[in-house]
Amino acid sequence: MMKWFQKYSFYSRIQLSLLFFILLPLVSASLLAYIVIKDITLEKVKASQHNVITMIAHDLSKSMEDVIYTNNLISFNKNASFLESLRSFKDVAVLQSSKNYENLMYITDYIDLVFSKTSGMKASIFYLNQQGYIVYGNNNELDYRSLKTWVAQEAVSDWITHANPNQLQWMMAENLKVSNLRKSDSFYMAMRPVKHIYTGERLGTLFIGIPIHYFQEVMSSVNFGQIDLVNEKGEEVFSYKMDGTDAISSDNQVELRSIVSNTGWELIYRFSNKEITKELTYVFRIHILLITICFILFIFISIFIGRQLYRPLDKLRRVAENFGEGDRVVRFPAKGKDELSILGIAFNNMLDRINRLLLNIEQEQEEKRVIELQALFAQIQPHFLLNTLNSIKCNLMLKGDQVHGGQLGSLMSLLRAYMRVNEMCSLEDECRLLMDYTRILKMRTEMDFQFLIHIPDEWKSFMVPRLMLQPMVENAIIHGFSKLPDYPANPAIRVDVYCLEGTLVIDVADNGKGAPVDTLANLRSILENDKEPAASNQNIGLPNVLRRLQLTFGGSASIRIFENTDNGITVSTRIPLSDGKEGDQIEKSNDHR
Repeated sequence: MMKWFQKYSFYSRIQLSLLFFILLPLVSASLLAYIVIKDITLEKVKASQHNVITMIAHDLSKSMEDVIYTNNLISFNKNASFLESLRSFKDVAVLQSSKNYENLMYITDYIDLVFSKTSGMKASIFYLNQQGYIVYGNNNELDYRSLKTWVAQEAVSDWITHANPNQLQWMMAENLKVSNLRKSDSFYMAMRPVKHIYTGERLGTLFIGIPIHYFQEVMSSVNFGQIDLVNEKGEEVFSYKMDGTDAISSDNQVELRSIVSNTGWELIYRFSNKEITKELTYVFRIHILLITICFILFIFISIFIGRQLYRPLDKLRRVAENFGEGDRVVRFPAKGKDELSILGIAFNNMLDRINRLLLNIEQEQEEKRVIELQALFAQIQPHFLLNTLNSIKCNLMLKGDQVHGGQLGSLMSLLRAYMRVNEMCSLEDECRLLMDYTRILKMRTEMDFQFLIHIPDEWKSFMVPRLMLQPMVENAIIHGFSKLPDYPANPAIRVDVYCLEGTLVIDVADNGKGAPVDTLANLRSILENDKEPAASNQNIGLPNVLRRLQLTFGGSASIRIFENTDNGITVSTRIPLSDGKEGDQIEKSNDHR
């Protein structure tokens, strides 16, 4: 944990400390408090609202008891005179006698008497005889014509015809006109057939209509959400929804239920917990907003203060990076006498000392390069040998031995190149020397292999150290082919020159036997890490070439070695082309031509 923390700057550590030890605990505590308070609030609201719908169910239950009692007063009445009036009036379609009128008035008075039981609900009670004649009391508000039309509907007629006399049944009657206000209203009708209690003869049908606005008044005690009143079949009797209540999703829904006794009805109260917690959520959001604003202010203030320290340190870092990239003149602009200025002065003094050391090292390297080139040059002094070989070549040519004369010519070209090894030559000349070298090796090893060269015209005059590629070709022949029991079908060595992303690449590839993995790994380690090969190590040709390349083109020059697709080895020389160097080399090539 501490190692991860220490990889950031001090400024970042301060910011992270604020985040982890102040901001996150504060936000976490606020969130936990919000969740706990929200849960407590929801539980209390649920308990409170459950009491409310229980009270509503109780009120509805008492009202339904009054409806049942009123219905029983008429349906199970044992008064002989009242039963006789109902029996005499059951087949009356039109009032034709005083007796019919007397029976009508008697029934009307009795309906007015029982109406008092349901007056609190503003219910409407009427009686329908077997001929469809409607009788209701003086206090009934339903319009006679509207009621007559509703009763004559086919659905209502079938409902009356097939009604169960032993059970109170309910049906919705919509858009019935109310006579006193001349408006329409809906009623939930309770109906039961009236039979003679002694003979069982059907006398008519009693209706008690409960206005829908009664349910609305009873349920208006809730302040939010939606209440549904459903009957025993699950059919909706009435649905009350508070104004402003949005659609309640099942994810956030809270549902409370209460049974209306004596009816089988059930009250279902639904509300969204968001309605309960929206004010609490609003306060919490304001709280988080204030924390966020304070955090942003802190960030801006800390950035302003941090820059006073960070900018000088950043300048110091850039000075160090620029110095490391080769700008030896750059220095830290030390001003004032504060701690950073003192540090900057000491840093500048250190750069001056480093600069002096680098100058000494460069001078020593230059001297070392001259000494190495002189040593390489001093290894062979073949002037006398050249004269001798030239005489032998002439004798062979005079005797018609063109093969051996050509081989001596190749050897003389190589010897001349060794005499001028400290000079640069073009890639085209270098490859001519390689051709001469391969002719001699073919004679020595008695091997027949192809030597292929591909150099684009623009790179033929590119100047490289003389005999730079000779060790690579020698390794390909000696290690790739000469030690094989059976030669490849078409042994070949190929030299390819191309430019890749600002780097000149010279690949020397063979299709020989390759090399063991450990040998390649050891050679890569020597070439990539610039290690000195051990005294017993015979692989000194490529490291020497690499040193010559770096002395000529700088430390970015490199040699890479890897297996190729022909199962042989590819030695890839990479020469970086600095700005303008590529153009200069091409221009020199044109001048050379």
